[in-house]
Amino acid sequence: MADNIFNRLPEIPEVGAVSQGFFQDNLIRKHEPVVLRGLISDWELVGRAKESNRSLISYLQKKAILGPVKSVEAPPESRGRYFYSPDLQDFNFRRIKTTFYEFSERLLRQVGSEGAPVISMQSAYCDEHFTDVHLKNPMRLMGDVVRPRIWIGGRTCVATHYDDAENLACVAAGKRRFVLFPPDQISNLYIGPIDKTPSGAPVSMASLTEPDFGRFPKLEQALEHALMAELGPGDAIYIPSLWWHHVESMSDVNVLMNYWQGGAIGGAEGVMPLDALLLAMATLRDRSAADRKAWKAFFDFYVFADDEEVSGHIPEGVKGFLGKDGSERIKQIRAWLQRQLAES
Repeated sequence: MADNIFNRLPEIPEVGAVSQGFFQDNLIRKHEPVVLRGLISDWELVGRAKESNRSLISYLQKKAILGPVKSVEAPPESRGRYFYSPDLQDFNFRRIKTTFYEFSERLLRQVGSEGAPVISMQSAYCDEHFTDVHLKNPMRLMGDVVRPRIWIGGRTCVATHYDDAENLACVAAGKRRFVLFPPDQISNLYIGPIDKTPSGAPVSMASLTEPDFGRFPKLEQALEHALMAELGPGDAIYIPSLWWHHVESMSDVNVLMNYWQGGAIGGAEGVMPLDALLLAMATLRDRSAADRKAWKAFFDFYVFADDEEVSGHIPEGVKGFLGKDGSERIKQIRAWLQRQLAES
């Protein structure tokens, strides 16, 4: 059944080589996913991966910085899906501190083993664990300030989730399948808890590899809007912020480098949109349906309408923070809120 799901999904559009300017000004601005086939085909990591798993791991072992690494381990029956326990009270994996040498040797020993636990290093800053891997395998599309993260492991499955940052994911070793859903499919994906998640972001409770349409019937509607891509060593994918994505690692040894730009997960400072969402939930969720509908109209107007509609009729000198943007708007709103709180 799962194969039928993936076979029927349209493919994510592809582009060839692009400049940093084109990527930032066109692809990110368009806010739609795209595959950049062969983008990192000249990486040393990719070359080693194409030689053999041992060549790849030896390359990383020689560049590993001494010290502990954090890994996760799930039992064989999880089929590599890092998720909740059956009663949702805990998770189906455990976190382990080890060394990169021990982790990587274990990963190699488990190649081809059907009954072994599934292990991986996830979202580790590359420059904290390896001397110059990020320098020998450069990626300029996101700019020099974005620190790459590295993901290394076996046949894993990351449940459908979102990131609050622009994401460029580069497959250095193994084969990966990506299934993406637009942000507006949130109501069809059966999203789990916000404050207790397997890896930081809320995840869909519906599996794509073992779908249960009886329990999650609206998943069918979500799949009508889904896009898919399968990537091999040297390929990359741009995943826009807030696009839901399911990611499968389909080889015994997989390495991915990803780059998050903006958002809390990308290291951005200050108040984040999620903070505003949670505050709105705290203040509005328990109000009457009529009250919530009325406030929705205010949010639609003040937050989501364009500037001309909101303040085009107000003379320039008296618009207040309605006439500002960026950091100046934030500064004036913060000052206004502080005055309100001081007077209350």
